[in-house]
Amino acid sequence: MEIKFYLRMMQRGWWLILISALVAVNFSLIYSYYVAVPMYEAVARFIVSPNLQNMQGRDIVNSLDTLDRRSIISTYAEVLSSPQIMQGTFQLLHENPAAFSNYETSVTVLPDANILRLSVRGPDPQVAAMLANSIGQHAIDYVKDLYVVYNVDFLDQAVAPTSPYQPQPVQDASLALLVGLVVGVALAIFRDSLSGSFQGLSQRKMVDAESSALTRPYFEKRVREELSAQPDSVVTIALLCLNGIQEYYDSLPQAYINAIMRRVTETLKHQLRGNDVVGRWGQMEFSLLLPATDAASAVRRLTRIREVLDEPFSLNSDTDFSIQLDPRIGLADRQGGESLQVLVNQAEQALEISMQSGEKINMYKIRPFG
Repeated sequence: MEIKFYLRMMQRGWWLILISALVAVNFSLIYSYYVAVPMYEAVARFIVSPNLQNMQGRDIVNSLDTLDRRSIISTYAEVLSSPQIMQGTFQLLHENPAAFSNYETSVTVLPDANILRLSVRGPDPQVAAMLANSIGQHAIDYVKDLYVVYNVDFLDQAVAPTSPYQPQPVQDASLALLVGLVVGVALAIFRDSLSGSFQGLSQRKMVDAESSALTRPYFEKRVREELSAQPDSVVTIALLCLNGIQEYYDSLPQAYINAIMRRVTETLKHQLRGNDVVGRWGQMEFSLLLPATDAASAVRRLTRIREVLDEPFSLNSDTDFSIQLDPRIGLADRQGGESLQVLVNQAEQALEISMQSGEKINMYKIRPFG
């Protein structure tokens, strides 16, 4: 399931993946062809062996045993990479060391062999090959004056390479494509997660946590949108108060409060039409928007809702404690282009009359002066 979840994220953000891959490949190609300086590597190999001219019998065996312990071969590797050998080579070439500042040398000992590998990397293939051979020759001459038991000679002299080891446009572009795809997938997942976070925040602002009905600010927004979209149409706003739980609302556990409020929301949504809107108006009040409905028609529908909500119910089957909501309803309709605030005031007045008079449903009526 997790794989399918991430696949859907990538499917929604396919354009991010594509853009990231294209940007990475294009950047790699531009860098390879127009920015990067080609670098070449020249390699010289050297072999270390006993000097048979200066050995007899047992000395040959001892020298071979020393070579097996790698001490001599490691010493020669350090000689090849020594700064003293480098400086001596530059002096023999009658060159300023600064002229070779863009060139790097490295020495490696091949495993299970008495072979040394000297690598010189730089922007000019001819200079790289010349440096590798010059450094190698100067190291050979230096070692011959110190150790007469062993010989160090060229196995392969360095030759000028014909192609750079970097950049390699095709290989670099392939790697950039892979990196771009990975970055694109990460961006797609991050974007989807961030979008989900924003939707969650928006949802929390829209929906009341206790009742799952719309919050009062968002309900008022929906009413304004309805009045603006249908300026001449008739709408009804109703306010419903749960009069039966006022006495013990504060003493009930929060889980019970949530269960009661969500039961009311579900009942209202079930009894109303699909385009009707249910909101949480106050602590024990709900608000209803009934588009294209006058007050007389709304009363009939709200009577049925009140009867359903008025039936006693129990939140816990293990107890005999039952709840009767005793809902009271006040409503007002828009007949002459009244504003939201006017409708709300009228509905609140109707609800107040219902609460005081004991009338279950009260419809706002314009009272005569005097």
